[in-house]
Amino acid sequence: MSPITGPEISRDFASALPLSETVCAAMDRAFEMGWQDPSKLHHDSAKLRNLIEESRESIATNLGVEKSSLEFVGELGFGYWAALSGALKNSSKTFVHGATDRQVVHAFAREHQSSGKNLMTLTCGRDGLFDYQAAPSDSWVFWQATNRETGVEQTPLLTSATNVIADLTASLNPQRLPKSWDVALWDPRNFAGPEGTAILAINSESAWRSPIPPIDKRRLFGSFSKPLLILTALALEDWVKDSESKKAKLRALNERVRDQIKAEIPDVSLVGDSSATDPRYLAMVIKGVIGEELLRQLDKQGIKVDAGSACGASALSPSHVLEAMGFSQDGQIRITLKFTHTESDLDKLVKALSEQVAELRKVS
Repeated sequence: MSPITGPEISRDFASALPLSETVCAAMDRAFEMGWQDPSKLHHDSAKLRNLIEESRESIATNLGVEKSSLEFVGELGFGYWAALSGALKNSSKTFVHGATDRQVVHAFAREHQSSGKNLMTLTCGRDGLFDYQAAPSDSWVFWQATNRETGVEQTPLLTSATNVIADLTASLNPQRLPKSWDVALWDPRNFAGPEGTAILAINSESAWRSPIPPIDKRRLFGSFSKPLLILTALALEDWVKDSESKKAKLRALNERVRDQIKAEIPDVSLVGDSSATDPRYLAMVIKGVIGEELLRQLDKQGIKVDAGSACGASALSPSHVLEAMGFSQDGQIRITLKFTHTESDLDKLVKALSEQVAELRKVS
């Protein structure tokens, strides 16, 4: 078997984040300890039980929620199922969501409507913002804090007259909860944590109800990876350290690369306003090129970007997010900025983008 090597981060502008250094350093020890059964009376089981409790407390603190509200599930898809099923399964309320929400949300919306219940799909303009205040007073609202394709950040919900599912799976600030919420969802990969786990918080006063058959007093099945929980806590602790300075650096990089792209690449539409979007993300539509082909040409130079939808069955399928915002399906490219990127990295990215766009337009 060949040695495993990772991408050169300075050239990696794709959405996947590498694991934090703290997580990498702790991984062997976490898995060495994590196979124990924490419910047993043995000394090693007690050590693991204490470590799990410390991890839960750390995660709760860094998310800004009560420790008792937390549930951990085996993967993000099950997290969405748990959040949405617990809200909608036994509810006749109108389900309200945005046109740029993930496709799993659209799937639940269709199912809700097909069962004879009311659905409201909010539309948006090129700013990607929704008027959640238009939701009926007695409804379930799916509120996406940040769109992971465009970086568009929705304004906080101002009403407490609705029930809220808060999607923070792509939020730079993991504590960006609405004032009133019922259930919330986070993806550890978003803060350089491990894949294979997801975090839910269920408000003690929530209208959410467990979607599983009654088992003791469980809200969910209760099975999760203990090592991944420990590593998630470490990753989140790392993420929130110096968060304001990290955000300021990303904001400066985002504004710089926007100016460079507009100056050096003709006929390009940049999505969102840099002052109102998550500074990690920048989506663009480049006229006269095919996004998939541009991605492949850049990849030959060792530069990684994304194209098309971030949540489709095919990674290169057209983005329903950009379509909902009124952008063309052609030439869709997304870049993700990381804390480790420098101005020099951006210079190389824009130079390669400009050259490849010019070449592709020649032959189109």
